[in-house]
Amino acid sequence: MVDITEIFLYLFLGTFSGILAGLFGIGGGIIIIPALFFTFGYLGFEQEIISHMVIGTSLGIIVFSSISSTYSHNRRKVVVWDLIKIVGPSIFIGSALGAITADQLSSETLRSLIAIFLILVSIQMAFQFPPPKQNPSTTVAGPLTVGLGIGWLSGIFGIGGGVFSVPYFFHRGFSMTQSIGSSAACGIPIAISGSISYMLVGSGNHLLPENTYGYVYFPAMILVGIASLLTAKVGVKAAHRIKQKKLRKAFALLVMIMGIRLLMT
Repeated sequence: MVDITEIFLYLFLGTFSGILAGLFGIGGGIIIIPALFFTFGYLGFEQEIISHMVIGTSLGIIVFSSISSTYSHNRRKVVVWDLIKIVGPSIFIGSALGAITADQLSSETLRSLIAIFLILVSIQMAFQFPPPKQNPSTTVAGPLTVGLGIGWLSGIFGIGGGVFSVPYFFHRGFSMTQSIGSSAACGIPIAISGSISYMLVGSGNHLLPENTYGYVYFPAMILVGIASLLTAKVGVKAAHRIKQKKLRKAFALLVMIMGIRLLMT
């Protein structure tokens, strides 16, 4: 049974993550994951599967926020669909492989990897290391290989892949707004493939709580997902209007604190 406190928490998390998804093109997973660790721990989920449930549920949520964010960015004509058509299938396959890889790891190992990843992301966001120099010329093999890698890492860490795909698209010669918009579109195949894969690899696990299928917890996925779906467009509008430097640093500090806390638990 889902209580009112849990419902409120999911709606708040969805609102916050949706805005971030639109603002930074990150799919919201960076904030969803540590919040779900806290929530699922509070609900008493088994430690042996909690990391896998966090990732699977996060990817299920990102289906909603990525669709909303992509729609809003596409209305502003900043999604480069010609490249998405090439990179999308390999991203889809890579995300499924990421779920399979994560299933082979213990929950404790996965939690530590996620914590380290969050800390590294926060450092990147705080100091804004310059993206690789632009080099638009490449073969078809390049996007296919990169897409496979982005999908695989995103499937392991339960994110929309923006931390990897935004720098890559910028490297390909696109503007930053095009890179963010195209990254949002990449989150759709990542999230669909990853969440379905986590459902499949986790099905039949006797430690699963109620209201789950595999490693996806449906109350969190639906409530956070709907809230993020409705608020992602707010972040998209902000991304085209405000200077993000101070906001990015504040967000980086929050992610750093969450990463350190995860690493210490």
